[in-house]
Amino acid sequence: MGLPLEEVTKMNISSGVFYAYTDKEVRSRKIKEVSKYARGNCRQCSDFTGDFADISVGSVGTQTGWSTVILRTKEAKDLFKKLVDHDLIEISTNVQIEELNKVIDLNNKQSKKSIKLAQDKGFKLPFVDLEKDDNLEGFIEKGHKKKFMDLEKEILQPGLCVACGTCALACPCYNIEILEDGRPYGIRSCLPDCGCCYMACPRTHSFKSILLKNQEEPEIVAARAKNPSSHSQDGGVITALIIYGLKNDIFSKAVVARADSKWRAYPFVTNDPSFLKRAAGSKYSIIPQVYGLKYGR
Repeated sequence: MGLPLEEVTKMNISSGVFYAYTDKEVRSRKIKEVSKYARGNCRQCSDFTGDFADISVGSVGTQTGWSTVILRTKEAKDLFKKLVDHDLIEISTNVQIEELNKVIDLNNKQSKKSIKLAQDKGFKLPFVDLEKDDNLEGFIEKGHKKKFMDLEKEILQPGLCVACGTCALACPCYNIEILEDGRPYGIRSCLPDCGCCYMACPRTHSFKSILLKNQEEPEIVAARAKNPSSHSQDGGVITALIIYGLKNDIFSKAVVARADSKWRAYPFVTNDPSFLKRAAGSKYSIIPQVYGLKYGR
């Protein structure tokens, strides 16, 4: 877009367009133009709405200034009701479900195409091949025999890593570090019969048949915060939810995304509600967000 990153104050995606804001102007590009810069392995993911999450929040299916919110568990629905009762957010049933499903279907088609291209090149994709596997005990037995070098060979070298940081968090001896490039590195020898990093990695398996078996029927609503931060994205729902959770001891801490002057994102742990408003807004870059939980232990 020709903007110095140091001058960018906010980024946003809406209606198929990517926007970059400065104090003086707003520039935009169609998503189709910038999608070529996305990581190839991210295109292999069919989980557009975060199927395993208690709450998913996005902008597809609602008008500007609102968020589409998917509530999947009783706990999520109860928490959201409290925010409504305390007049912190307002909700509406005005969600274009057809539009949401259309985007999900398109994402799934693109994902399947990308997966086939990878498989045609000889790559093994465990999270795809094992999607319907329900032999959890067998996977755990095999996983305990694995080491970080197996993760390196099967996931990192083929380019399947999504830089989530889960492997580093799961390692009981802190043998894995995430460096500035977002990639995990093993720094010491693994414990015998451990395999925690291998079993925790979301790319070594996919037990959807087990994890989604008893999931409740999701509730889908449009929502927006009553008093959103100026940096909030699509209604400020996430910021309002986390602040309420911290103030009412529902959450002890929150892992949020911060960005440096080059918009390189990194996880940050806080229990300060006032900080969350300053950290509001999306950062469209790779971030080992799960690894941030390490600092909240």
